[in-house]
Amino acid sequence: MRALLLLLLAGLFLLPAYAQKKITLQPVENKLDSVKHYRKILIVGEGSMQSRMYMDHLSVELIKELKAHNIDCKYEYLGDPHKLDTDEVLKKVAAWPHDAVLRFSPLSASMDQQTNYISTAPQMGYNGVMSYTGGGTVSQMYLVDEFDITLIEGPETIWSARLSTSIEMAKFTVYKRIRKVIFDDMKKQNVLAL
Repeated sequence: MRALLLLLLAGLFLLPAYAQKKITLQPVENKLDSVKHYRKILIVGEGSMQSRMYMDHLSVELIKELKAHNIDCKYEYLGDPHKLDTDEVLKKVAAWPHDAVLRFSPLSASMDQQTNYISTAPQMGYNGVMSYTGGGTVSQMYLVDEFDITLIEGPETIWSARLSTSIEMAKFTVYKRIRKVIFDDMKKQNVLAL
């Protein structure tokens, strides 16, 4: 009984933080007739410093998965489109020989802070009465990002989607889950055989 009570109380305090984490991919449904067989993919990202940090971590995971399937990759950050012409930078970066470009264009980037009250674990008193000691607040920072993603082969868009995430800052394992969501849809739509 005591263990069940502790589990329920822990769940109440963890629920608000867990509810803030989200990964949503809204792909354009356009299943290909046959799977594409790329040998080289250029991955590019652009945007603010927050978008760059996000893409620097996500690109590591994307490259790891693609290389595991014998697809050579290169990642380049194009810059902030508010400060320079990223299409011009892409023309220079595209000198690296590639079959397709996987481009991440940010739509929005912000930070959100959530503060939760926590108490210490309940303690059973000598008379059988539960008591609570201590307590305080915990603040967590979340990165809230939205990207348009396109896989372009020459002039043709092969696959596109909108990625929306709200993730805990400094929790780098989440990029593996984001990678999985993206590649699962690409596989489902016959874009890549991963």
